[in-house]
Amino acid sequence: MDHLHWPLSVLSKAIHHKNLSAAADHIGLSQPQLSRLIAQLEDELGIVLLDRAARRKSGWTPVAYKVADVYFRNSRRLVASLQELQGDDQIHHVTFGTLEGLVPLAMEITQTMFRETKIPVIELNVYDLSDLEERFEKDEIDLILTCREPGRSKRKHVREFGWQDFKTIGPANSDLKVLSPFEHAHLIQSGKRNASKRERDETANSKIILSNSLAVRRLYLDEHGGRGQVPGPVQKKRPGTSTEQPVYLIGTEILPPVLWEKLENAPIKIPN
Repeated sequence: MDHLHWPLSVLSKAIHHKNLSAAADHIGLSQPQLSRLIAQLEDELGIVLLDRAARRKSGWTPVAYKVADVYFRNSRRLVASLQELQGDDQIHHVTFGTLEGLVPLAMEITQTMFRETKIPVIELNVYDLSDLEERFEKDEIDLILTCREPGRSKRKHVREFGWQDFKTIGPANSDLKVLSPFEHAHLIQSGKRNASKRERDETANSKIILSNSLAVRRLYLDEHGGRGQVPGPVQKKRPGTSTEQPVYLIGTEILPPVLWEKLENAPIKIPN
């Protein structure tokens, strides 16, 4: 199976593009080369990775995504296991995901990592809540700063920083709602379960702006009105309101222990 390492690594990159043609443009192989490599993998594994029945361009089969995911997870675990044998001076790249409303605290944590470790590259990206959790569950991100723990299992690497409150902007009777995709999905689900007929009618008759960018939502509320929620600064003490949420720094299970130990114990200033 050792000879499958490179073809599987190519597949794990290719499936991020919708079809063979798009993948070939981005991963440094010609389309015929990529096609042959995928066909060789199919022969070796006895499975179908490419749906060639499509009328135009072939697309990936569900099993292709599963194979790529298995490879990606295990390759990440191998790297993490090797890093456990090393000091932090051997960790070269850390991926860090955060919610946009927690960016100031994320930057403080990033500066702490630079100060407390010898890591030369920290990749800090902003995601909405659903995307952040999905990527973390897939082990695509080493650390996340979030308002809830992803999944149902108890996490080994968790540090609680405090609480974040949310302020509602705009009149209650506004027919313009400014929401994140997560808020919209939650509104629909809670509306199905709990909302009165009047509340359902108001939601149905509303105009809705959806954006995964907090900056866009804030600017829209300032410039055009409407009603929406924006997060406030992180606080050490619990505000005691109905809109408060805890703030967690969470490390993936495969995070090198030497790094998490420093993050867990380092003094980190909470920005005002």
